[in-house]
Amino acid sequence: MKRFHIGLIGLVVVFGLTSVASAAIVEVHVGDYYFTPQFADVQIGDTVRWIRDEGNHDVTSGAYCGDESGLFYSPLNQSNPVFEWTVPNGYDGDVISYTCSVGNHCVAADQFGALLVNVEAHYLSTNGFAFEPSDITVNAGDAVFWIHGGGSHTVTSGIGCVPDGRFDQSLDNFHPLPFYVVPSDEPSGVIDYYCIPHCGSGMIGQIEVLGSAGGCDEDLNNDGTVGVDDLLQLLAAYGSSCMCPEDLDGNGVVGVDDLLQLLAAYGLDC
Repeated sequence: MKRFHIGLIGLVVVFGLTSVASAAIVEVHVGDYYFTPQFADVQIGDTVRWIRDEGNHDVTSGAYCGDESGLFYSPLNQSNPVFEWTVPNGYDGDVISYTCSVGNHCVAADQFGALLVNVEAHYLSTNGFAFEPSDITVNAGDAVFWIHGGGSHTVTSGIGCVPDGRFDQSLDNFHPLPFYVVPSDEPSGVIDYYCIPHCGSGMIGQIEVLGSAGGCDEDLNNDGTVGVDDLLQLLAAYGSSCMCPEDLDGNGVVGVDDLLQLLAAYGLDC
């Protein structure tokens, strides 16, 4: 009984320290015409700090140029050189896109960025009538970005130039950064996609997904073992209201039952 009590106290201390440590300040510099880093890795509870280096800009949440999702907005100019925003619960494993909506900064100068909330990202581009690379391998739960390299295209899931309804997004000056987050429960397999206007010219691609079939839910990072990285990932999401991998019992909240389930599997090879 005494040994369990000490272990529980240790767990509480670790949990407390991890919760504090998981909240960080992530700085993004803004100038003519950039966000640096363009793709920032963040966690729930982190504060993103955009810092103006030069010029007149703004930070506008939205998936494409001209879109305003309403999640956050702030001008960045000489009188207002810094803007801060804290990543709220509910976005774990998600992508939050944003742009500079001043003038033609997004459309003509590609001034856009994204916050990667505890998600691994993969990047492709376009080169003429081709996706580069045309074939990639990802894990379930990863995000795939297509970066506009010129022309007017689409990113449309399906095979043989026939859509299957999984995703269908424009890829052009106004939509320079479409993305797709592979579901965390996606089984191993291949996701085919193509460009609608140029499919006949061979503009197709494949996403090979390494799913978690045969593994265990507690192996959150899919490395084959339930270990400290999985524990830290769950603790970083603790208290979040989400349908996310860390919500092991599927009740919509990452809480003590999820923590106990992971600890019960700790050390297992999946």
